[in-house]
Amino acid sequence: MGLAASQGRYLCLTARMSDLVYEAQQISQQRLALASETSDIATEYSEKLNNRILQATFVDDSGASVTQQLTYEILTSQDPFSGLCMRIVDLNGNVVVPGKESCVSVDEQDEDGNDVTSYYSASEFLNKYLSDDENAAEMSTWTVSELSAYYNENYSESSGVTTSTSTSSYSYLKNDDEKYLYDENCTDPSYLQEMLESGEWLIQQLETDSEWEDIVWQGSSSISSVLDTSDDAAAEAEYEEATARLQKEDKTLELRLEQIQTEESSVETEMDSVKEIISKNIEESFGTFA
Repeated sequence: MGLAASQGRYLCLTARMSDLVYEAQQISQQRLALASETSDIATEYSEKLNNRILQATFVDDSGASVTQQLTYEILTSQDPFSGLCMRIVDLNGNVVVPGKESCVSVDEQDEDGNDVTSYYSASEFLNKYLSDDENAAEMSTWTVSELSAYYNENYSESSGVTTSTSTSSYSYLKNDDEKYLYDENCTDPSYLQEMLESGEWLIQQLETDSEWEDIVWQGSSSISSVLDTSDDAAAEAEYEEATARLQKEDKTLELRLEQIQTEESSVETEMDSVKEIISKNIEESFGTFA
């Protein structure tokens, strides 16, 4: 092999070795990322196995003890056989109730001439004032504002919508000098639990006809924090699927890395041979001038 050809071959081998080293580095980075992802999946799996929920305990009308995940409906139900007869307040003392997107305020006077405000849900409004309307079925999807506008346009004002003394479905929760905090997320058990555990919301129990008092739910026999096992099977299946996938990917990268290492060894051996040929060519070509 001539000197120029040998030198060209050596340069090609050098470039190939550089490519192999770079690819090996990339594979090592990918395997590190997979290891990190595997660790994250294991942590998430552990958290799912150890997650907790708030659980309500009460006695139903048959005398049996009932335990269910704590929800806003169960906590505030005033039926002692289906709930806890409690309420939620924020740190400012405002009574927490679901959002008022489907409610409308109506200024009215009570029997003493004082201005008060009532809120109607769309279903309550429809059942109370428009259930006999021929369009009632269609109007079941309307908001309270739309129903109110329809009523005012088509019915006599003397029928009582704006002078009704009906109270809100949450009126039992609030004394006259208290205010509502509307939060539509309070009906989400996870959100409710988050707010209670963080201390941003408090639980109160009615001690007298009108006096509510704070209770410490962590020490209540009606509310307890328990391990949530309902999602354990799904979490385990998800974990096993994810780890199997990552192990397969890592094995593929490991095999490719072994191939690269084998090729690097071959390229290095051939580079040594070409270097030896180049040295001999130099010696034979330029030895006479030494």
